[in-house]
Amino acid sequence: MGGEKTIDKKEALRLRLVQLDQNEISILREFQLEREMIYSSLRKLSRQERSNETLCKKNKIPSHIETFEQVANDLKTFNNNNMSSKSTQQSIHKISRGIKKKRRKGRGESEASREAALKILKQYDKPISSIDLKKYIEKETGGSISNMTAFMNHLMKIHTEVRKPCRGQYIWMKT
Repeated sequence: MGGEKTIDKKEALRLRLVQLDQNEISILREFQLEREMIYSSLRKLSRQERSNETLCKKNKIPSHIETFEQVANDLKTFNNNNMSSKSTQQSIHKISRGIKKKRRKGRGESEASREAALKILKQYDKPISSIDLKKYIEKETGGSISNMTAFMNHLMKIHTEVRKPCRGQYIWMKT
């Protein structure tokens, strides 16, 4: 009797594994269909972008369009592969290798902004708040400063006379 229970239990567990595999496959197929629709839309937009750019500038195609097409092609091969979990993982790995990561390039603030900041700081003998300093700089130069802390940290590295006496305030210290 004890042997039959373990056999029934093993069979029930095997059946559950088969059900899980089938459910996993159907869910993956749903995701793949949605991805395919998204990539199709991206390819369509890329083609429109490419035709617009071709009209404006001949033979200049942005690199992100090529990446979308690469991912779409990888997805097609992914769909054609066997849906076992091992091949699914291999296909996902292939697709993720095909996507190029873009490095973020920081927006360098202009020399005019730095000169304006120095000029303003030299005019005040008391610490000036970074908010006020930013307003004055933007008013004088017409440009904008996206990250005031980073801007001022960079300025303090270049000009050691610029100091930060307390949080959010800067001053020109005569040497």
